[in-house]
Amino acid sequence: MKTNVVEKGKWGRELEVEVPAERIEKELASAYKHFQKRLELPGFRKGKVPLRLIKTRYADAIRSDVINDILPTLVEEATRETGLVPAAPPKISKLDHEPGQELTFTATLDIWPEIEVEHYEGFEVTKSVHEIADEDVEGQFKELQERQATEQLVERPLEKGDVLIADLQKLDDGGLPIIGERFEERYFLIGNEDAPSPEFEEALIGIAAGDERQVKFKYRDDMPNEELAGEEQHFSVSAREVRQRQLPELDDEFAKDVGEQFNSLDDLRQHIGEQMKQRWDYMARQQLRHELTTQLIEKNAFDLPESMVDNYLRTMRQAQQDQGHDHGHDHDHDHDHDHDVSDEERDQAVRRLKSYLLIEAVRKQAEIEVSDEDLETYLQERATEMGIELADMKRSARLDDMRREVEENKIFDLLIEKAKITEEKV
Repeated sequence: MKTNVVEKGKWGRELEVEVPAERIEKELASAYKHFQKRLELPGFRKGKVPLRLIKTRYADAIRSDVINDILPTLVEEATRETGLVPAAPPKISKLDHEPGQELTFTATLDIWPEIEVEHYEGFEVTKSVHEIADEDVEGQFKELQERQATEQLVERPLEKGDVLIADLQKLDDGGLPIIGERFEERYFLIGNEDAPSPEFEEALIGIAAGDERQVKFKYRDDMPNEELAGEEQHFSVSAREVRQRQLPELDDEFAKDVGEQFNSLDDLRQHIGEQMKQRWDYMARQQLRHELTTQLIEKNAFDLPESMVDNYLRTMRQAQQDQGHDHGHDHDHDHDHDHDVSDEERDQAVRRLKSYLLIEAVRKQAEIEVSDEDLETYLQERATEMGIELADMKRSARLDDMRREVEENKIFDLLIEKAKITEEKV
């Protein structure tokens, strides 16, 4: 194979390729034999049609199929020989082939950017620091209590703190039922701080099983669902059951019910405190990583090949569609046309690509590597956290991803070490 590279701007390249006729003829000969085995024509048994006749009738179609099939391999070989790393799939042009002659074509591509990082030291960043207070731990205890509460059916009117099981029928302004807007056996914890409408719950206090009550109420203005936020509603509520909730006592037995590894309430309290500290430390580190990445991008300006960004967006969109199909959704219409890409989506794609290139450049310049010992230590920590054997962790399909995680941790450890950090209590 003969190759020639022509530069077209900073990233653009034209790769001119000439493939010897012998290689194409060899592929054609194999294709003819394969076609012969499957072909059936009147007057000939299957697999016995003469090659001469096949070449007379089907030569052009078979040659076209062979070239289309082999082109991706030829492009991959040519880019590897010339040391080019495509930033996106190359486009083929100027394809030319005549029977018995060499095959020539041109592959137009943008190359993967090689970035030299000029600035990655002395970044000024802020680290959030949070001291775990007793009330933070107690708040977690309260959540555990709530999750382990028991419920008992009672024959009395509904009180705050009870659970109501009820059927709801939405009504129009005139008080008539709206067809298709009936909801059965809905669960309400009366007095819940996150209730969508405190007005709704207050209006139901005193209702008993078997009672029906019409309720007009307004949703909270700060509802996450903007369509419902502040909206007024009218429902008929039919009570099925009233249940009294009983919270467990906060004692050693409660701790043992939470997990067999806890022998006392103090053990559980210490564990919760450590978990909260780990979560805050993780969030603080993620914030640092975000700030450092932002400054890396700002201090080391460079452009990306447009084809690289477009290919990244297509890949992400395809992954989303595939995931949708995996969940049983019908997205056939997604393939009917290309989706418009918003400025925000493109900006996010550019940021992710630039951050990857810059972080990789820092790794190369600082000669950061992950040793087997580094990976072993990380795997052991993860195995302990997840409660599984180290051997099982080593067999994980994500082993390469975890090695990359260790690598990125070492890169950001370096950036943090060289940064000017200001601590801020939150």
